[in-house]
Amino acid sequence: PTPRAMSGAPDRPSTGAGAGGTGQSSAGMDAMTSALTAYAGVPVGTLQTAAGSDSTPDVDFNDVFSLRRPQNLVSGLSSGLQSTAKGVLAGTAALFAAPYVGAQQGGPAGFAKGLAAGLASAIVLPVVGVSVGVTQIVRGAMNTPEAIHEAHSGKRWNKHTRTWVQDDLVKESVFLSETSDEDIIAAARARAKAGGRTAGVQDYLNGNGGDGDDAENDPTKSVKTTEFYDVLQVPVTASESEIKRAYYLLARKLHPDKNPDDPDAGSKFQKIGEAYQVLSDQTLRKKYDASGKDGLKEHNFVDTSQFFDALFGSEQMEGLVGRLQLATLAVAGAELTKAETRLLQERRVGRLAIKLAAILDGFDVDKPDEFVGRSTAMTTTLASASYGTEMLRIIGFVYEKQANEFVNDPVGGLGTWADLGLRSTYARFEQARGRVNSQVNAAQAGWKAYSVYRAGEAEALKAGADADKSDRAKQSEGESQGEPSSKESPSDAKSASADAARAKYTQNAMPHVLEALWNASALDIEHTIRNVCFKVLHDFSVDKKKRATRADALTRLGRIFQNAKSPDGAKPDAMGNLEKAMRKAFTKNEDGGESDEEAR
Repeated sequence: PTPRAMSGAPDRPSTGAGAGGTGQSSAGMDAMTSALTAYAGVPVGTLQTAAGSDSTPDVDFNDVFSLRRPQNLVSGLSSGLQSTAKGVLAGTAALFAAPYVGAQQGGPAGFAKGLAAGLASAIVLPVVGVSVGVTQIVRGAMNTPEAIHEAHSGKRWNKHTRTWVQDDLVKESVFLSETSDEDIIAAARARAKAGGRTAGVQDYLNGNGGDGDDAENDPTKSVKTTEFYDVLQVPVTASESEIKRAYYLLARKLHPDKNPDDPDAGSKFQKIGEAYQVLSDQTLRKKYDASGKDGLKEHNFVDTSQFFDALFGSEQMEGLVGRLQLATLAVAGAELTKAETRLLQERRVGRLAIKLAAILDGFDVDKPDEFVGRSTAMTTTLASASYGTEMLRIIGFVYEKQANEFVNDPVGGLGTWADLGLRSTYARFEQARGRVNSQVNAAQAGWKAYSVYRAGEAEALKAGADADKSDRAKQSEGESQGEPSSKESPSDAKSASADAARAKYTQNAMPHVLEALWNASALDIEHTIRNVCFKVLHDFSVDKKKRATRADALTRLGRIFQNAKSPDGAKPDAMGNLEKAMRKAFTKNEDGGESDEEAR
């Protein structure tokens, strides 16, 4: 994607001076970067890419001393103090590190050169840090009047582009139509395949990867069966890009959420998923072309995004929470760049904002009971999903607090200064407290899982040692009585005992692992929904009266969601949900015919 596409938002006019950031002084920054690295005793060659004459430093000046445009005085103070502290710490570190490194590499002469470089760094780096700090504080003070004006008008500070933007859901919908999430993820997976890597957990489990070279399209190509090609409605000579496009078009058309009246929608959707997994991977495609499904008998297909969707119920609640970040990481993994990850998240927020606005716009102030009735019925349906009630309560809490904050916020909202902004501040505080609780719960669950794992390892070592000792004692006793030794080696008995102990503790640790994953997803959901609500309530495509009506509807919807109850008062079954999610992810038997039990 182009730099503009990667900005993660439609083109919007920036306001105020200084929007250009540090672009006007890039040459000066490059020179300063080189000077600083030289003072620190770092060889310039280590900071260069292998791109010949078009080499670019991997370490940017802004990575050390930030000259990014501050939002206001508070932001400028924070940036300035950080730069000052970094300068002092870097200078101090260089003073001690440079002589040591020099002595290691060049002996006494290297020590002398390192000492000189360290002394220079100890002088220059703090001075540069203080200079940058003062500059940032001044810039922050200069930007404060603009920040006050733009915030009062309801605009949002984009921390990535360092500009004030106004949310417009009409323009957002146009922007979202220009590309798709699948295109972004496919680009990341293509990079991985080109480098012979797997893009995520899904590709790793499915055995996908390779050199990324497309097979040549042979017009006379023959295959044993065309079933998968027929499912995707492509010819057997279709290129990888044609297969990808066909899959995405069919996935949108056949998704179960778009076909609620079709009982076979789920199986149809899974079939195109299996066909795409095979035909999009060159190795699997060759096996399928040569032997049909018989060539894939040992291959279990795994859809990790469906695993997380099923585990945390986000499949049924996609219209409210979108695709969880855990699911996205499982599909594309570390191949996604920071810009791509941010773009996917901003697209997710944009889609959810448009859907939420459509729900809220169905609220009629003269007939509120109709909206309450529809919302209650929707809550009852969604509560049956895995983690449905927990998710609805989180969403409802954020809905209500965001609406409360907007209604009472004198800066960019509908409130006045009569209460000195205390009510909107309290709403923000309640949300912050909820985030802290989720973080603490996630940390505690992670620590419990780690503790159980450590206990399991200790028990496995003890069980292995006991089994080894017992087996050797039996062998010694048998040899003394002239009996033949056992065919099973001591190492086999030791390994079996250790594996049994590990299996026991792994099962005990799994609920804690699931709890940690759920709390991480809860943080993701809370953060996403908060941004969604801001867009909906600060939508410049509608007037202030309409935004006030949306806030009223959002409050009602939030309270209904928070009162969600599990069907028949059932308690969440973490291990049961895990088993269902595993069956959902491993789709071979579901799509390919009978299961093992049915075959028997």
